[in-house]
Amino acid sequence: MSSMYGSILVLLTAFSGIVWLIDALTAGKKRKAALASLYQQDPEPAEEAVEALSREPVLVDYSKSFFPILLFIVVLRSFLYEPFQIPSASMKPTLTEGDFILVNKFNYGLRLPVNSQKVIEVGKPARGDVAVFRAPHPPNEDYIKRVIGLPGDTVIYTRAKELFILPNCAADTAIDACPRKIKIEKELVPGEGYWDINPNNGRSTLNNEYIETIDDNQHRILNNPRIREIDKSARPDKVFKVPQGHYFVMGDNRDNSHDSRYWQLTAFVPEKNLVGQAVAIWLHLDFGLNKPGLRWVPTGIDIGRIGAIK
Repeated sequence: MSSMYGSILVLLTAFSGIVWLIDALTAGKKRKAALASLYQQDPEPAEEAVEALSREPVLVDYSKSFFPILLFIVVLRSFLYEPFQIPSASMKPTLTEGDFILVNKFNYGLRLPVNSQKVIEVGKPARGDVAVFRAPHPPNEDYIKRVIGLPGDTVIYTRAKELFILPNCAADTAIDACPRKIKIEKELVPGEGYWDINPNNGRSTLNNEYIETIDDNQHRILNNPRIREIDKSARPDKVFKVPQGHYFVMGDNRDNSHDSRYWQLTAFVPEKNLVGQAVAIWLHLDFGLNKPGLRWVPTGIDIGRIGAIK
């Protein structure tokens, strides 16, 4: 959906700019010449005559008015920041339904609008980043997940829901110099647990909440103790070797996320599919009307959720 909006914005910007340019090179010149001739004939012409000669067609007038605004939005949205709304529970408790976030599109490199071709290398995702990307499978919608595995890493997710990472080791590196397998530590948050409430039907699920640490990044995740981690291949662990130029991602709501562990066509996000890094929540709207056709109506604002994304 976001890419469709981007294409529409670019088309509208190009259309308004072309209309303005064509008018400036053709009819606009004639209007200026007619005005100059009028002032030569009469240094103080009537306002009605000046207005009649300088009046622009409606399409040209609107194009000149909207082109600078549209161009500013396209530049801002394509190269700096783009707003997104969180539609699902897959990133709870970090992000939840009703969160409106800002995505930094500069951190992962400058890309052209529409085709997302990278033109300037700036940086790459790090483990623990919350990233927005185009899903590598139909219908290729925008997804938001946490980066777990980098190119060359081996990611291991066990039936006990423990996460391990074997960092990439260059081919010319001695075996004893290669990084060792890292267990991603998680610490249970004291208390009752985290109630995950579905805003569409009002159903609630009690989850265990943990503080997980990946490299220098600490964030919270959820595990549902009543759901088993099942591997259809009957292997004790799920093992994923991340190809070069790709990333392995998971949702923070580990038992309620469609992510790299379960995708059918590929388990990995190509680098070219990256949109940017989610950096902040700028608004949160509650949608509490549990009635068909009215669930989209906002019922309140939660300013407590506004802030940086960890």
